[in-house]
Amino acid sequence: MTIRFKSLVSALALMLAAGAGAASAETIHVAIDTSTFGAATGYVDMQLSASSGVPLATALVSNMVGFDSTAFIDSWGVTPVAGGYLFRNDTSNDLFHAVDFGGTLSFDLTFAGAPDPVTSYVSHFVVAAFDDAFAPLGHYDPFTGALADFTWTPALDAQGRGTIAGTLTDPAVTAVPEPAGYLLAAIGLSALALARRRRA
Repeated sequence: MTIRFKSLVSALALMLAAGAGAASAETIHVAIDTSTFGAATGYVDMQLSASSGVPLATALVSNMVGFDSTAFIDSWGVTPVAGGYLFRNDTSNDLFHAVDFGGTLSFDLTFAGAPDPVTSYVSHFVVAAFDDAFAPLGHYDPFTGALADFTWTPALDAQGRGTIAGTLTDPAVTAVPEPAGYLLAAIGLSALALARRRRA
């Protein structure tokens, strides 16, 4: 299943232009129901596609729920930050994070990056799961091993916004724009409706 997150929140942001400010779809909330994985413990693997000489993009994983304190960072492109990790697409990066399976794991994923007028490089953030013997778990993509693949397409210019899309291979994975974006959009729509009533 392929999903695009530009849609509702970005459309509302355009409608509100001078209203409540810009609502954003750059942050999504990801949840993984691991109850059917058939393993008690293992790892969640996260990786942002990387190549030299491309417009810089970053992926911030934050608000991690269900992850334990053990993480294996296999490159220079992942930096621990308060409550999570920051990935860069200009150098190799890979994170294996220890987890207990059986419940729901969740995190917020926030993309940012430099504009690219020719969209020469779209970054992919992939999420996979493995048992303790590093056998893949869940309904994963047979070519990449990913349970989910989130893409970041940079903005065309400095005034624009990049967009997120996602391919969820495993139905146990859900991804939605952050509620804060919907709340901001709702406030803006309410303000717009009130202003129209006053004019009438």
